[in-house]
Parts: sequence; structure tokens; C-alpha cells
Amino acid sequence: MRRRARVRLLLVLCLPLLAAGAWFLACGRASDSEASREPCGVAACDASVSPESAEESDGGDTSALPKDSSAPVSDAGRDARPLAPCDDGGVPGALDPSFGEGGVVYFSNVGGGAVLIQPDGRTVLSSGGRDGHLTLGRLTPAGGLDTSFGDGGIVATPIPWGKVGAVQSLALTGDGRILAAGYATPDGGPFDWAIGRYSAGGALDGTFGDAGFKYVTFGPTEGCWLPSLAMTPDGHILAAGWTRGYGTSAAADYLILKLNPDGSPDTTFGTGGTVRVDIRSQDLAFAIVVQPDGKILVAGSSHPVLPTTPPTFGPEGLSAIRLHPDGSLDPSFGSAGKVFLTLPTESGARDVALDAAGRIILGGWIRGRFGNQELAVFRLTSTGALDTTFGAGGLANTDFDAGDIVLDQGLYVQPDGKYLLTGVARPTGPKDALLRFLPDGAPDPGFGTGGTVVVPNPADFYVRSHAAAFRGDRAVLVGQWVPNFLVGQLWSGASRYCL
Repeated sequence: MRRRARVRLLLVLCLPLLAAGAWFLACGRASDSEASREPCGVAACDASVSPESAEESDGGDTSALPKDSSAPVSDAGRDARPLAPCDDGGVPGALDPSFGEGGVVYFSNVGGGAVLIQPDGRTVLSSGGRDGHLTLGRLTPAGGLDTSFGDGGIVATPIPWGKVGAVQSLALTGDGRILAAGYATPDGGPFDWAIGRYSAGGALDGTFGDAGFKYVTFGPTEGCWLPSLAMTPDGHILAAGWTRGYGTSAAADYLILKLNPDGSPDTTFGTGGTVRVDIRSQDLAFAIVVQPDGKILVAGSSHPVLPTTPPTFGPEGLSAIRLHPDGSLDPSFGSAGKVFLTLPTESGARDVALDAAGRIILGGWIRGRFGNQELAVFRLTSTGALDTTFGAGGLANTDFDAGDIVLDQGLYVQPDGKYLLTGVARPTGPKDALLRFLPDGAPDPGFGTGGTVVVPNPADFYVRSHAAAFRGDRAVLVGQWVPNFLVGQLWSGASRYCL
């Protein structure tokens, strides 16, 4: 009876999705293992379940199972209220009981790609489709589909050419419009960047780019990946990712694009609005942020090339660059504007932020003592050196023993100055993981167990989150939820946590 009730709930939640068309995940944000291979192409994306989702699941712990209900969650009139202070029962890191069923919402036949929380508490989710659409959905503050957005809470935008695409990043403009960025490609062709703008109600903004979307092509032999967006104070749009030879293991470069508010390239930036930066031959940019002085920070990871025949890539290391507003490298940062951290172990960055003091905070990972990835936060000085007053020589992390930890979501500098990291813990199957550190790098003893929260999977689900968004005292994690009782299907899930 419990399983039948849960399926009834999911069918009710999915009816608007089915009416709007299938909402499929083409490719998620690259994890460490994904970054070391080519961006997901047509062949890799054509399966019903991604490579990560195809791993065997043990079903997880049943203690976080959402309540059974046959009633729909969506109620736009009731749910449209802004978020109230989080009632976590005095337990920071707990699932937010005011969201969905026990803090969780999930849908069938969709996959979570990117997420943002609007100032009014509504949550925008993205995905991509093999049916030729890029898709957005919006949830009310209580977790129901927001029927004031698009068609029943869903917006499906046809890709003008080609059949494959995915939204990898979302951002809000200063006037509340929604930016969605990712890639689109003809079948079998290279990946080009696609950036679209929507009204607050989900209508495609025809004044932006070419009838609402700006497509940026970098050449017939280059595939591109776009995981991050940022806005400048004057309304310009910055996008960061990388480009590499399509269909090969060729070297990759940081790639930064700047658009005017109308979607046209800002030709005062770099060369025709783009900047490419080579750091260590294979350079993958995952995050971008604008400093108060207008300078642009971009962070990711890089591999040096080893002198072998054929050439091979060496150990991965955290990398970053800083640009002037015109796209030129800032020589006061690192070595001629570039930083590559040489640590005793491999490392990488997946997000970047500034704290209230203007210090540079990087969320990422280091290679742990068992060869697994462990979530880590790094702090740099204004010149790009590790800040030795933070943690252990500029680095703070938590050892999960033999657990496989991959940062796939985000970094948040909370209003109280604490640093929050979100990721995936996989000792016994993927689970949401949240870590919080004090401003000096010590684990926050008031958060979970020793600064760490690992949330068991809901019963019968195998969870692999892909993205996170933060606002005030909330964090929302979204991604793939693979039901063990429906083999071969992808579902998406969103979990909201109190901070």
C-alpha cells in the first residue's frame, strides 16, 4: 500500500509534465570523473539512464522516506508566499518540513540539471531534452508546481536546430528575468553554447539574442561546455566553461564569454567578446564570480601534459585566473594572472565565492587517503596565494574515511560568515552531503555531526544530485533520482535543507 500511494503521488505531480512534453536530462554537470573525458555526446546521452544512474543501488536507508499521500502538492495560491524563517527544530542541516513531503519533491521522466532560488522563495529547475527542447520548471515555496509559470509550471523551448541540449546553469538578472545557459548540438556535431532569457513568468524574451536565445559557435571541430553564469552590476552577462577538440582527447582551454544585456557579444571584452586562457594544457573552468572592483575570477581544474609518447595528462590540480573587466589577465594575481596549486595530492575547484571581507573562497575537492575525492574548501589571498590563516595552510576538509565524496553542487558563504559545501557521499550509494566550516576553517560543531550532514536515500531510490542553490537559511539540492522499483527510468528530485 505504501508503494502504491507513493506512485499515486508521483503520477499526480507528473501530469503537468506529461502535458508539457517529456523533460529529460541530457547531461549533468561534470564531476571529476566526467571532467577527465569528453563532454557527454549524443551516443553517451542516448541511453534512458546516465552512466552514474546505471550503477547498482542498495536502496539506501528508509529513515528519510517521504510521507505517503495521494493528494497533489501543488497549490499556487497557498504556496506563493515568500519563505518564512526555517523551522528546523533547532537542528541545522535538517530537511525542511515546509517543502514537499518531508523536505523532498520528485517527478518521473525528468532529470535535475541546474537550480536557483528566487527572492520570493520559488525554485527554478532546469533540464534538457532529446526531444529537441530545453526545459525549465518552477516550484512554489511549498514545493508544488507553480502554475503561474509557463504551461502548468513547465516551459519547454524548442532548440532551433539539432535535437540535443541541456541547461547547465541558471541566473537571475537585476530585474528578475531568468537566464538559462548550457549547450545545444546537431546530432553527431560539436557542442555550442546556448544562452536564453525568460521573463519572470516563463515567457521567452524575444528582445534577447536571436528571438530569445544566443547561440555561440566556436568552430566545426570544437566541443564546448558551459557550467557557470555571472552578472555584472551594469547588466552584462558572463559565462565560463571550456572548449576542446571535438571527438578527441585534445587539450582544453578556459573559455569566458561576455554578452551585452541584449545578448550581443561585448566586443570590448577579449577578442570579439571571448577570452581563452591556457594554464596547463587541459583546463576546465567550472565557476565564475565578479569582484566588487569589477575584476573577474574564474576557477576550475587543470592537468599538465607529461612528456610521454603519445602525450598524457598529469595529476589534476586546482586552477584559477583573474581578469580585468576588458578580459585581459590581471598580473597581480598568481603568475601573470593564473594560479595552479601544487599540493601533495590532486585537487580541483567546482565553485568560487567571495566572503564579506572580500576573500576568495573556492569549493572543491582533494584526493583522499583512500584515493577517493573529499570535499574541501580553499581560501586564497587577493594575490592568489593560499591563505595560511585558514584551516591547514589554506585548506579545510572533512575525511569521510573510505566514502567517495564528489563536489557536484556548490559553495555558499552564509550571511553569518560560515562556509557551506554540498556534494555527494557514496559509501553505500549516492547520498546528499553537506559540510559547514567556521570562518577560520574549523568544522562547525553546531552543524550535524562534527560539521557534517549525510542524508540517507529515501527508500527505493538511488540519488545522485547535480546542482545546488542557496538563499538565506535554505539550500536546495537537485538531481537524478533513480527508482529501484521502475528499472530503466530517470526521475528528478529536489531536497530543501534548513541552514
